[in-house]
Amino acid sequence: MAKVSVIIPSYKRAEYLKISIESVFTQTFDDWELLIIDDNGEGTPDQLATAKILQRFGGNPKINYIIHEKNKGGAAARNTGISAAKGDYICFLDNDDEFYPEKLACQIEALQNEKYRAVVCRFDSYKNNKKVRVSPVIPPMDEMLVPFAQGKINLASGSTLMIERTLLDEIGSFDEDFRRKQDVELMIRILEKNPVKTLNEVLVRLNIEDRTNIPSIENFRKFQKMFQEKFENIFSKLSASERNGILQYDQIELAKVALWNKDPKEFLKVLAKSDLSFTQKMDLIIDLSKKFITYFVK
Repeated sequence: MAKVSVIIPSYKRAEYLKISIESVFTQTFDDWELLIIDDNGEGTPDQLATAKILQRFGGNPKINYIIHEKNKGGAAARNTGISAAKGDYICFLDNDDEFYPEKLACQIEALQNEKYRAVVCRFDSYKNNKKVRVSPVIPPMDEMLVPFAQGKINLASGSTLMIERTLLDEIGSFDEDFRRKQDVELMIRILEKNPVKTLNEVLVRLNIEDRTNIPSIENFRKFQKMFQEKFENIFSKLSASERNGILQYDQIELAKVALWNKDPKEFLKVLAKSDLSFTQKMDLIIDLSKKFITYFVK
């Protein structure tokens, strides 16, 4: 049995997939299997382009290539991978990101030598092959659920997470109703009852060349509402201040989506309707302006 199953949900962006696959092959820890879940829809141009990329790896037995008959979304693709996985531990890798060579080795060591059943690491972000960001160190904390739900810590769990298969079996896989925030939704369920180990090492590279897969304001509002309703039983037990922090983060996320859609009028409208303080609004405008320049202008 492969000890680690790495699952890559692949939708479009076939030109980036090759580097993601190669980053798994460069791991210093070699007891792994790689499951690539093609969610483009069988016979579509993107599926055929993805299959062509896989041909370069010559039918390597460590790769399991599974094709969805039709597009089902990232959550469903990850669940297909989980169902087919044979490993004791599960990792996910977005199809334009990369693992650094020590990623699996460091996380396996953390899970085998400590009490934790899930672990995340730090990451850096690249645009035009230039590093534009390194995620901050996450300080030790007794509980992470509230800071995570408030956006105060970024775990980028789509590509940084390693989790015991038995824990996934207990809490359930991805909720396929969520076409957005699916990794956040899963992480809330993990953090509700399980401490998560954080590693200070930067072990994942996020490539931010492609910013085309951006939701509309309407769709993002829909998934925010779904998220709040699903976790009402958890959030209702928090203090008023903690709940307010979560709602403020939702408003910040919505403002970001408006900016990513290059709609400054909607951005200002969302900001005006929010209950953020003046200082928070100004800090947000400055921060997002810098990110907008990094992601779309440079």
